[in-house]
Amino acid sequence: MPIANNQQEEIEALRSLIEETPDPVGLYVGREMRIQLANKAIKQTWGKWDVVGKTFREVLPELDEQGFYKLLDQVYTTGELYEAKQQEVVLTIDGVPKLFYFDFAYTPLKKADGTVWAVLNTAKDLTELVLARQRLSEAEARTRFVLDSVGIGSWDLDVVNRLVWWDDRCRELFGLTNTDIIPYEEVFKFIHHADRFMVDAAVNDALNPAKGGNYNVKFRTSGVENDKVKWLHCQGKAYFDAEGKPYRFSGIAQDITEAVASEEKIRSAEQLTQLAIEAAGAGTFFIDMLNNEMIYSPSLGRVLGGLEQENISREQFVNFLHPDDTDKRAKAYEEGFKTGKLSYEARFIWKDGSIHWVKTLGSFIFDPDGNPVVLMGVSMDITTEIEQREEQERLLLLIENTNDFISLSSPEGFVTYVNKAGLELLGFENIDEAKRPNMDYIMPDELPKLQEQINPSLLSEGQWSGHINFRHFVSKEPIPGYGTTFLLKDRYSDRLLGRATIFRDLRSEMASQKALAESEQLFRGITTASPAALWMSDDNAQIIYVNKIWIDWTGVPLEGHLGEGWLNYVMAEDVEKASAKFLSDFNGRKFHESHFRIKNPNGTERWVVCTGNPQYNSDGRFTGYIGACVDITDQKQLQQQKDEFIGIASHELKTPVTSIKAYSQVLEAMFRRNGDEQKANMVLKMNTQIDRLTNLISDLLDVTKIQSGRLQFNHSYFNFDEMITELIEDLQRTTQRHKIKAEIHPVGEVYADRDRISQVIVNLITNAIKYSPDSEDIIVKAELNNKEVEVCVQDFGIGIDEDKQPYVFEQFYRVSGDKQHTFPGLGLGLYISSEIIKREGGRIWVNSVYGKGSTFCFSLSQNRI
Repeated sequence: MPIANNQQEEIEALRSLIEETPDPVGLYVGREMRIQLANKAIKQTWGKWDVVGKTFREVLPELDEQGFYKLLDQVYTTGELYEAKQQEVVLTIDGVPKLFYFDFAYTPLKKADGTVWAVLNTAKDLTELVLARQRLSEAEARTRFVLDSVGIGSWDLDVVNRLVWWDDRCRELFGLTNTDIIPYEEVFKFIHHADRFMVDAAVNDALNPAKGGNYNVKFRTSGVENDKVKWLHCQGKAYFDAEGKPYRFSGIAQDITEAVASEEKIRSAEQLTQLAIEAAGAGTFFIDMLNNEMIYSPSLGRVLGGLEQENISREQFVNFLHPDDTDKRAKAYEEGFKTGKLSYEARFIWKDGSIHWVKTLGSFIFDPDGNPVVLMGVSMDITTEIEQREEQERLLLLIENTNDFISLSSPEGFVTYVNKAGLELLGFENIDEAKRPNMDYIMPDELPKLQEQINPSLLSEGQWSGHINFRHFVSKEPIPGYGTTFLLKDRYSDRLLGRATIFRDLRSEMASQKALAESEQLFRGITTASPAALWMSDDNAQIIYVNKIWIDWTGVPLEGHLGEGWLNYVMAEDVEKASAKFLSDFNGRKFHESHFRIKNPNGTERWVVCTGNPQYNSDGRFTGYIGACVDITDQKQLQQQKDEFIGIASHELKTPVTSIKAYSQVLEAMFRRNGDEQKANMVLKMNTQIDRLTNLISDLLDVTKIQSGRLQFNHSYFNFDEMITELIEDLQRTTQRHKIKAEIHPVGEVYADRDRISQVIVNLITNAIKYSPDSEDIIVKAELNNKEVEVCVQDFGIGIDEDKQPYVFEQFYRVSGDKQHTFPGLGLGLYISSEIIKREGGRIWVNSVYGKGSTFCFSLSQNRI
């Protein structure tokens, strides 16, 4: 629309004024708000320069949704001034939205007739001021949080009006209860009279600009609250105007009573705060959520990672979090974004590998859009608290799940708690039914015991234990048991807190004892009637029982055989062997068998064989042995007669057989000289049978010598490798069908009876040949293993059943079965071999699979042989 001359004159008059104004100013003409004037300041604010002649909407379209066009139209149409303070405005600068805060006014410019022809826009950019105030507010909030978390109060002195403002903590520290504001002079009523002059002097010094305005003093309160004196540490600062006059004096106060009492040297509020944090096992932190920057106290490093001095980022702290607790922390943050409060307990793995429980508490600060921008909080090591809590939970779980009755009572003797087992034992449906006087729990006829024994014992000794009958509250029947009651007292004041009772139902135990007594009576009846001597030992190898048969054999009462007394009635020559064999089997927890002689009351000897098995209780714990001894005197005598007969017969046979052997050799030589090969071969076969007979006689003689202890050994050094190689070569000549394969690793020179060891090896190889008629290979192995010579002979013959293998080394034992008559012999070779190896201090064994062959082995210590 055209502009009138007088309007143009006004515009020109305003132009110079507007251009010189440092604050943003714009002139918008007509209802379409066309920009006629815009000074440099408003163009800089808008971030646009070519604006004159354009409408306000064209230049600043982003203000449409913010309501400014409606305000301008309202001013133009109504002619009323519009003003705003710290108005939030979003302007798009170079395509980027930017937040501003303005104090501005829309002033209508009117013609002479009163109609509005333009609107003058004046503004003052307060963006920096508002943002600074917001930062200050946030800083104050952070400060307040930290102060509250460590128990610090704040105060503010109005220097002009001489009034002091206190927060809740300060009022608590000084002992004020009625008001937040009091006159400065009244403060001294709450300061110890000895410290008032010092405090007043410190305040006056702080209010003197020449002394810097700082305030730092420690003093005592007057003790008006419960007449209790506290030590306080106050710090503050005075603020002065341009003329040096104080206009504000503020600071903090903290309770340092404990610090002073323990003579800790606290020189600043920062040190005091750190001491309080460390005493609580806590660390403080401040996190800028936008930049992920973290400020924290040194103690936080110790709480979260066991690191006191190292500079650690927030991500590094998070890395100390236990992997199993990451979800818990994430859920706590998610909840904190909603409520503004952070709270969670989690485990942290310290740098040294130890695990610590940490409790974190914090508060979020949000921007206007509800986004978290700041997190302030405290982290505390609660490992001890968690462990105590877990211990209490375990204790409560133990109490709740024990089979015994457990109750707690008040000092007046009224039951307040009964565990689950106790409720079931006495027939209660719930704990409310159980809340009644203690005396209701026992049978009426037990009341005298309560008055005469239990209560006096509690008063004098603090506890009582003994047998007592409780009563079932439904059936009214007595419940016999053993109870213990003791008083509970405060550990510091010795004040009576109540009493605790533990009661064990003995009905099943009494029934078991009765059954046990009956069982023991039955057991003693059976053992008395037994034809064998029965015995028992405990887990220390001490005899605890023998039956009447053993007592009759020895003629000595039971007490004489207990412990190691039984050895006194073993023949002196057999004591060491019998004791050693029993202790060896006992220590190995294996089946025991031993042979020895005992003394009869009539002076004769009695041979017995004792056997025993290790015993274990239901928990698998070894409890001792149970065994039996059988009289084998008659068998021994028969065995001795048999051995004597065999010895005599063998000795008597040896001379004529030797003569026959000599004659057969002479006959064979005569026939061969005469060229009669047929007769010579017949004599040769006879000679072979004589050799077999000679070997049988030798075996019988060896058995006799073994039984009588006369088997001789002649030890000397010899080359073991040469000996076994020669034996294999000699035995290979005796068989055409089998091939003896040697797998000999060097053994070297050993010390032993060469002939006896050779006898064992020959026996094992000839047995392998005999019992593998349908296979060709015999494998002989020898090696030195951990200073032990180990020899094995393997065949691929008929094999031995697993249940028969333990008996192959017994005297006269031969494997029974379909082929028992196919392989003749007396069954003495392995017995003799076993006895030779045992007397050389070694061991012999067999591994066999029926139908696939056997491997016989023996081993001897290199130092022994």
